This record gives sequence, C-alpha cells and structure tokens, in this order.
Amino acid sequence: MNDFVDAINSRLKSPYFGYAILAFLAFNWRGIFLLLTSSAAPIERLELFDSETSCWSLAVLPLVVGAIVAASTQWLKYLFLLIARKPLELIDNSNLEAEHRKFIRQAELEKVRSDLAAKRESELIERAKRDESIDELSDESKKKELQVEINKIRKERDIKLSDAARELLIAATSEEKGTILVLKTLAGESIQAGKKAFGSQSKRDYAAYDAALRELVAAGYVKPVGHKGEIYELTHEGWQLVDAL
Repeated sequence: MNDFVDAINSRLKSPYFGYAILAFLAFNWRGIFLLLTSSAAPIERLELFDSETSCWSLAVLPLVVGAIVAASTQWLKYLFLLIARKPLELIDNSNLEAEHRKFIRQAELEKVRSDLAAKRESELIERAKRDESIDELSDESKKKELQVEINKIRKERDIKLSDAARELLIAATSEEKGTILVLKTLAGESIQAGKKAFGSQSKRDYAAYDAALRELVAAGYVKPVGHKGEIYELTHEGWQLVDAL
C-alpha cells in the first residue's frame, strides 16, 4: 500500500501532472467556485458545476495543455539561454577588460616605482662622488662655502611636502603678493591661494587643505599675517622652495 501511495505521489509531483492540474484549475475555476461556495442543495451544486464544465475542460484540455507545456519547457529554457548568452558574454568580457586594465596599471606603477628607485640610487652615487671631489679641495674656506651651498640645495630638493601643500604653495606664487586666504562664509569654507580656491567641495576636502596650510606654516614656508588666522603670505624660504620645485 505504501509503495502504491509513493508511486502516486511521485507521478503527481512530475512536471507534466503539475501543469495538467494547473490547466484543470484554469479551465474549470468557475465550476469549482460555484461548487464550493454555493449554498444550494448538493444536487443543485453539482448541476451548477456540470453547467460550467465539460469532458473537454475536465480531462482532454488539461491533459493536452499539460503535455504541450511539459514538452516545451526545455525548449523555452534553451531559448532563454540563447537570449541571455550574448549579454552574459558582454558582462564577462567587460570584467576581463577591467582586470586587464587593472593589471596594466599595476605594471605601470611598478615600473614607475622601479625607475624612481633607480634614479634615487643614481643620485646617491653622484652625491658620494661630489662629496669626494669636495674633500680633494685644498682651500678650506672654499671647501666650507661650497659644502654649505650644496647642503642648502640638497635640503631644498629633499624637502617632503604633501601634494596638497605643494598645490597651495605653487598656486600662491601665481600672484606677486603670494598670499593665502582662509575664507569662512555661510556658503561654506575654502582656502584661496592665488586665483584658485581649495577645499570648497566638502568638509573632508577642506580639512585636507587646512592641514596642508598648517604644514606649510610649521615648515616656515608660510607665515600668518595678523592674529585672526585668515591671511597668510609666503616667506623668503617659501619663494625659494617654489623656485626649486
């Protein structure tokens, strides 16, 4: 008995019978609705059900529709796969191209780092050679004077400034006054260097350039004018640094 029930359940769970049952409900829903909801006598309810149904709607059409749908399901899946294959290929190609561009960019950056390291090594070697040449000078006064000048040049070249600080410093020299203004209005905050405004896009952007301005002040390349902290001007060292950049 259990085997019989299991066999029936397996048949009912198959796609064909599932589609057939759905087709049966679709063709006979009016009759089923009247049969379940009518308050008339059972005989009258059956008559209402028979009036809304037929052998075609009860058996033939559900079985035929179930067979057609079950047979066409795999073809529909294949059709959808054909339709979706092209956009899927385009997505895969786009991802591959993005990975390729990323790999190329990483390789370029690695080459730039390698070139910078090689250049730095060459500079160190050249410095050592120049130091040896200075030691060979017999005139001590000229040797000291030359060493001071070389140290000054090296200090200017070796100075480490953030990109934002360099932007402010270079922009400030676009005008003869060499001023940097801190502007705070109802519309927002910004730092005016020369003819350019910095930090007006967002609070984070302004904080970056405010830190850059403080960096220049601490390094002695910019000094405040007055006590409000709104006007700054380049020092002699600041002008010299811009010339060396």
